[in-house]
Amino acid sequence: MNAPKNILAIISFPFLPATTGGEISTLNILNYTAQKHNVTVFTVDPYSQNFKPQSLHFKLIFGMRFKAWRYMNVGLIFTIIKLIKQTKADYIFFDQPWLGWLMPFIKIFTRKKIYLRSNNIEYLRFKSMGKSWWTILYMYEKFVYRMSDLVIFVSDVDQTKAINEFYIQPSKTFLCPYGIELENRPKLYNIAKNALQQRHSINADTSIILFFSTLSYQPNYEAVEFIADEIYPKLKKRNQKFRILICGKNLPETIKQKLEGKAEIQYLGFVDDINEYIDGSDVMINPILSGGGVKTKAIDTLARSQTVISTQTGAEGIDAIVCGNNLQIASNRDWNAFTEKILLHVNSGKDNIIPDDFYKTYYWPNIIDRLSERLEKN
Repeated sequence: MNAPKNILAIISFPFLPATTGGEISTLNILNYTAQKHNVTVFTVDPYSQNFKPQSLHFKLIFGMRFKAWRYMNVGLIFTIIKLIKQTKADYIFFDQPWLGWLMPFIKIFTRKKIYLRSNNIEYLRFKSMGKSWWTILYMYEKFVYRMSDLVIFVSDVDQTKAINEFYIQPSKTFLCPYGIELENRPKLYNIAKNALQQRHSINADTSIILFFSTLSYQPNYEAVEFIADEIYPKLKKRNQKFRILICGKNLPETIKQKLEGKAEIQYLGFVDDINEYIDGSDVMINPILSGGGVKTKAIDTLARSQTVISTQTGAEGIDAIVCGNNLQIASNRDWNAFTEKILLHVNSGKDNIIPDDFYKTYYWPNIIDRLSERLEKN
């Protein structure tokens, strides 16, 4: 292995303690990279003042207040340049483009290589959510991507879009997917299904269908609407015995009201151990139609050898080839086909086994090995 490099990572958003899929992804890429290289992270104050960074492999500097004006703080130019010199940084790493306006100053004063990690193409995400100012974000994002020496993407779909939308040379891009901490198929909860049946009064002949996410985010709470308005009535018409369990905090009240009177849907809010729910369910559904980037909940579910039924948007960026039959995809808004896939799976009585290639592709240490090799070539 080549000698460890000094990396200064600039994270412009709070991610500690990590709870959402995006925050966990940021934490993991930093932690696993720091097991091979010397990583210093300059970031925003943590969510909790009681946060203790004992399990982190990188050096942590809380140098930004969690205030909107941090994105316009010209003083950061001098702070970052000073940190680059102090840490003797070989590479500068930005997670997401929000502080990308710092890049030209870093290049002028330090001549260091700059890498940007794109969790999703932001302007497309906000465009899909109906935000009118997406054109301004497009121009800014294009500038940041083209300023970077290397743009690291979590999905090949976003990688291709960025090459075409921002006119980036393909050689300046690299695919680094959202990873998992499991090297092999995990030992599953043997009594998970029985536990869910008892806890939620579900009969043994009733199929358990799971959806989970951070439900304050528009694409995710819209998915709950699709479940209530499209998938639920179609399952009811088929006289299927089923129970849909929806897990995740901060579901808007207007959406909660749509679930009232639907006895086969239970909104559980936050649950302590989502893995128990993944293992105990018959299938996980992912009816996402907007937003961008890889849907981390789908990869986390697949990692436990569970079957995921998804829309095309919900499956974007996931390598279907290494998922075998565990990832089943229906066309966007084809709720009849989506429902049919649910029924075929739960009534088959089969448990699909995720291929070993899934873990070779998505195991974090393997991903970081590939990334380190790519950085050496730049």
